[in-house]
Amino acid sequence: MTQAPTAQRMQEITELIHGHNARYYLSAPTISDENFDALVKELAQLEASYPESRDPASPLLRITATPPSTFPSRSHRIPMLSLSNAYSLKEVVNWDTGLRRLLEIPQVEYVGELKIDGLAVSLIYERGRLEAGVTRGDGQVGDEITPNLLTIANLPVQLPEPINLEVRGEVYLPHLSFEKLNARRQAEGEPLFKNPRNAAAGTLRLLDTAEVRRRRLQIMIYAVAQGSNRTSHYANLQWLGELGFPVNPATRLLPDWDSVKNFLEHWESERRHLDHDVDGIVLKANSLEGQAALGMTAKSPRWAVAFKFTAEQAVSTLREIEIGVGRTGVLTPVALLDPVELNGTTVSRATLHNYDQIERLQLRLGDQVLVEKGGEIIPKIVAVHLPAPVSESRPIDPPIACPACDSLAIQYLDEIDWRCPNPDCPAQLQERLLHFVSRRAMDVDAVGPALLDQLLKHRLVRSAADLYRLQIEDLTPLERMGFKSAQNVVLAIDQSRQRPLPRFLHALGIPHVGEKTAQLLARNYGSLEALQQADQEELGVIHEIGPVIAESVACYFRSTDTKALLQELWDAGVRPQELQVQQTPDSPLKGKTMVLTGTLTEPRDVWQQRLEDAGARISGSVSKKTDYVLAGEKAGSKLEKAEKLKVSVISENQARSWLSGSSNNE
Repeated sequence: MTQAPTAQRMQEITELIHGHNARYYLSAPTISDENFDALVKELAQLEASYPESRDPASPLLRITATPPSTFPSRSHRIPMLSLSNAYSLKEVVNWDTGLRRLLEIPQVEYVGELKIDGLAVSLIYERGRLEAGVTRGDGQVGDEITPNLLTIANLPVQLPEPINLEVRGEVYLPHLSFEKLNARRQAEGEPLFKNPRNAAAGTLRLLDTAEVRRRRLQIMIYAVAQGSNRTSHYANLQWLGELGFPVNPATRLLPDWDSVKNFLEHWESERRHLDHDVDGIVLKANSLEGQAALGMTAKSPRWAVAFKFTAEQAVSTLREIEIGVGRTGVLTPVALLDPVELNGTTVSRATLHNYDQIERLQLRLGDQVLVEKGGEIIPKIVAVHLPAPVSESRPIDPPIACPACDSLAIQYLDEIDWRCPNPDCPAQLQERLLHFVSRRAMDVDAVGPALLDQLLKHRLVRSAADLYRLQIEDLTPLERMGFKSAQNVVLAIDQSRQRPLPRFLHALGIPHVGEKTAQLLARNYGSLEALQQADQEELGVIHEIGPVIAESVACYFRSTDTKALLQELWDAGVRPQELQVQQTPDSPLKGKTMVLTGTLTEPRDVWQQRLEDAGARISGSVSKKTDYVLAGEKAGSKLEKAEKLKVSVISENQARSWLSGSSNNE
């Protein structure tokens, strides 16, 4: 076969496969699987023989992607933060009022988007080709699942322009694909998925890319993380559509409050007619300069909010109260209910938070209660639907003793919670260890509740350090634990010995220290040794570390029990990965309040991180307390206000110079 006919045939097969792929995902195939596989095989042979004629967007990039043996971790260049939630129109109004006040403008232009109920991913393109796809994970680090994402038919592998770009999207399973998947699983005697989101999540974690492709996942792109010089979010979305990305057609530019309200009300009712699940509306400030000015909290961007649709409710009967014991000894009442269907899942338990809530709701065993599952993962009881007759109901009293160790329950004067005061309580120990090995902490997925229960029962572990001393021969006598399973457990534990310092700090379970605070402490001190030497006063001056957290951290590391545990972990070979702390004692930015404005040559989040690492505090508005304004091109009202208040204005080059230490502020 000569070169020209070969190239023509390759192009012909490429177009055929693309067409059949599209029809396959629309559930309207016009070719048998055997004939489709024959086309794929022919194209693969031709591409191997004539690589110079291969189409950059060859469908084989999807179909023949190498199946992964595992999913490696990968850090996000720009963190994937979660969104704050609003559960009523009043909460959205309050959020809008806050934004207008911070931006000092009478009206904010928003973009309204449907919040698809799926899994968020980050997609990285280099020179126009999809280089990597990463799950959200903990927002800082996710799993690289590129082979599985390559199976998604509506995700472009090759862009029409050779650009470097990072975008964010939501992977989901349409209703029709979900129904067909469950029908197939039922026919094969496999357990059914409860809802499309669970199915999509399970699918993305499969190591069999052929099965992933068969399940027909879809994706919708909702943001540019890096790589665009446009000035508005809506302009970015339009540009993404031009590049071939699937962008939600329901997205709207909302110039005023009336349009925002109409958008929310429209989709509150119309969402039921969509071919996929949505659980709310996302509102984002359209101006990217405005977004940068508003900045972030520790957990979420200030410039966006997720309006959650009215939570679905169901009626059930409260049968009993079970007391849960937390890792800090808090005794939490959990309602046991008659099973009821809610949001596609069977609910038989609901949280009650504390005994004050039981008293406030006037709950009694036997009452019919209203159960709601809104933004929370765990359902909650919101009201009594129908009280049971007094003769057929029982009151719910606070606990007398811990259900796990029989220690008398106590309630401190300044707390509403009841607690187990026994630090050696087996339930507390189990919860502490479960937290230690959890995905967002040391991430030892081979150690779950059932195994920990056996380890504690057989006295194989009494602390986190004991996990690292376990041998295969310790585990094989346990129930459902053969040699191979024991080997996997020991390997998983061993692989966690060098987790990053923020994960390790979070795993320790320091009171008042969650993921974000752990990251903040790690960034400021770099090593466990340095943090151990920090006193309360020193900790208290860190931005976003208040006096309560500072006291808690200092007390924790002064404790003899803590010192003993850390020494045991060290002796067991646990070595948290240290972070590089930028030393900027002479930086003119240390302790200064800064405002960013205008179009910068690098993403705002990148600049904000650099400046905060140098000791600066980033503010969203200019005031007399502002030390510097970092101004890019097309700087607007903030620059004018800075000049009016005689605040120093610096360029990106000047900021880079200070950060590199090559210049002093003279």
